[in-house]
Amino acid sequence: MKLTLLVLSTLVGLLGDASKDPCNGMTLTDVARSAGLAFTHINGATGAKHLPETMGSGIAWLDFDSDGWIDLYVVQSGSFPPDGAAASANRLYRNRGDGTFEDVTQRSGVGDRGYGQGVVAGDVNGDGHTDLFVCNFGRDALYLNRGDGTFENATARAGVALEGWSSSAAFADADGDGDLDLYVARYLEYDPGAALYCGLPDTDERRYCDPSLFRGASNRFYRNRGDGTFEDATAAAGLQDPGGKSLGVLFTDLDGDGWPELYVANDLTFNNLYRNRGNGTFEDVSLLSGTAVNREGKVEAGMGLAVGDLDGDGDPDLVKSNFDVELNTFYQNLGALMFEDVSARSGFGPPSFNLLGFGIVLADLDRDGDLDAYVANGHILDKPLRESVTHAQRGLLLLGDGKGHFREQRCGPAFERAEVGRGLAVADYDNDGDPDLAILNNGGPLQLLRNDGAGGQWLGLRLRGRAPNTGAVGARVNLTTDTGSQVRWLLAGDSYQSSSDPRVLFGLPRNDRVRRLEIIWPHGTPTVLEKVALDSYTTVAQDDPAPQSRTTPSARQLRESSPQAAIPRVR
Repeated sequence: MKLTLLVLSTLVGLLGDASKDPCNGMTLTDVARSAGLAFTHINGATGAKHLPETMGSGIAWLDFDSDGWIDLYVVQSGSFPPDGAAASANRLYRNRGDGTFEDVTQRSGVGDRGYGQGVVAGDVNGDGHTDLFVCNFGRDALYLNRGDGTFENATARAGVALEGWSSSAAFADADGDGDLDLYVARYLEYDPGAALYCGLPDTDERRYCDPSLFRGASNRFYRNRGDGTFEDATAAAGLQDPGGKSLGVLFTDLDGDGWPELYVANDLTFNNLYRNRGNGTFEDVSLLSGTAVNREGKVEAGMGLAVGDLDGDGDPDLVKSNFDVELNTFYQNLGALMFEDVSARSGFGPPSFNLLGFGIVLADLDRDGDLDAYVANGHILDKPLRESVTHAQRGLLLLGDGKGHFREQRCGPAFERAEVGRGLAVADYDNDGDPDLAILNNGGPLQLLRNDGAGGQWLGLRLRGRAPNTGAVGARVNLTTDTGSQVRWLLAGDSYQSSSDPRVLFGLPRNDRVRRLEIIWPHGTPTVLEKVALDSYTTVAQDDPAPQSRTTPSARQLRESSPQAAIPRVR
């Protein structure tokens, strides 16, 4: 009798596990076309096999017109060698608030025609409006937001007219003076006219040359003078690196001392982790930290970067996307700027074995209170040499358990199509409280993966920092609820060549209650709140004890309540 009951109990348990939705109700669906984002990336490939053709491009989410809806900037590449033709112009899409976008590139003045790679968004002159820095193969570009829906090309005046091959960039108040400084990760010294030939020894087929045949380009650190102009402070800050072959970069406070560290992903050279000394200079702790190489002590072909608390201990862990056969890396933060590669045992790395990762983000995609990961994949070779490896590849979704463990899931129709993924950024573009994804594919379409069906509750924050860091870049937000704690760090620039939603978004299990919300501002007095509205975005201004909670209807709610309400004014 006892044996029978045990068997029945076991069967019930198994059936319960089998019936549980592994995606927690979440589905990801590509709605780019219906949303008005009919954009196709042009890589300029002609058969000459120029390496820059394989590496672009990125995207940025920003609220450029301050209307509460997140807009999208998309970087185009174009013909190669670059010719500056109209087809190479970047695009700015304004969010109408009804789930669709309109192309406002022409009237906004941000249709940069360089051979585009990456982009980062942030308020560099402290006027409260979000600006754009664009990385190019050629001359980089800085566009200052005038606040009236238009931008000024301030590249030359700002002192950032850098030539060469820039990949990704990031903003942070690196020296503590209140304004945003700029770091530009650069890749190779590449001359399109050199006519270097690479191919297989037994055929006449031309192939892309290996990056190891080229010298790395020197990265740049620009210190903000406080007026929207910059000075090259690379050497003075201790960040001189003559050849890192850098592709990804982010700033965040990794040791909890209030100063942002700098982490750079490099291609088959040591990754760089620089400790911020708090006096405007940095110390290279790459090898000592454990983040320069993988667990076996080998360098990897690093692409994109993201940061988040993946194991629930309150400190920031690092993740990095890599080449195929190299597992994507999960560096677990042990404290005191020491990290351990736990990619294999955490489940984070093994699903990426036959995939080549570029864009990578961390967000609570299924809204269960734990961070998940998404990686945009696609090979650089149109005919990869390894078996079971393809040029176009599926996206990789890893759901986290909040304790440092991950499992792959394919949730929704977005996983039925393979693309050559590059730039990836996360944003709640329809204001419904779950993170959506934008992906730019090399030589392919822009994708907008709308997130639907996620359960639980949500808490959104718009942080308004003290000028000139009006976007509160570098802030840390600690959330305590009945079920546990969560942390978010506000960054400007991460993933691969991209920049994500500047708002802070938490997912919470159903019936969970907020106990305490603490905002640790960059070099300011923390704000502590015990009551915060759920299922809405709350605006919190630095030094303001009375946050403004405003529920912004989602795009779906607007459509269902009143078709006319979904049509915003034309600017």
